[in-house]
Amino acid sequence: MAARLRVAVVVLLTVAVAAFAASLPPVPQWAAYHDFADQRTFFGIPNFLNMASNGLFVLVGAAGLRRLLATERAPVFVQRRERWPYLAFFLGVALTGFASTWYHLEPGNERLVWDRLAMSVALMSWLAAVIAERIRVAAGLALLPALL
Repeated sequence: MAARLRVAVVVLLTVAVAAFAASLPPVPQWAAYHDFADQRTFFGIPNFLNMASNGLFVLVGAAGLRRLLATERAPVFVQRRERWPYLAFFLGVALTGFASTWYHLEPGNERLVWDRLAMSVALMSWLAAVIAERIRVAAGLALLPALL
């Protein structure tokens, strides 16, 4: 399949799925969703293990950002612009750590949106990176803002 046709197919599918998703009514979150396996309190912190495990997301996100921003010493990509989806990905991973901590501090629908929003940033930027690697760099970079 020609590169232009592949890009057109991906753009068309993205627009179609986004339009379909936007046309659906909101899906209510069941209340039992917020009952987590670890509800213990340690050091005065509720849901301690759920909260503490989010530190790994922050560390991985920070390590990825640090590596990508220090590319002058050892370039990671052929073109510097190729790193944009990965910068968004690692930022999303780090934000997931903070947002998930915020959510697990006091689980509820009001805070869950922030947890899911940060995860969406990570996942959609990863999709843009895959498109950039497998289809064309320009296509992944063009789709990155729309996917985010």
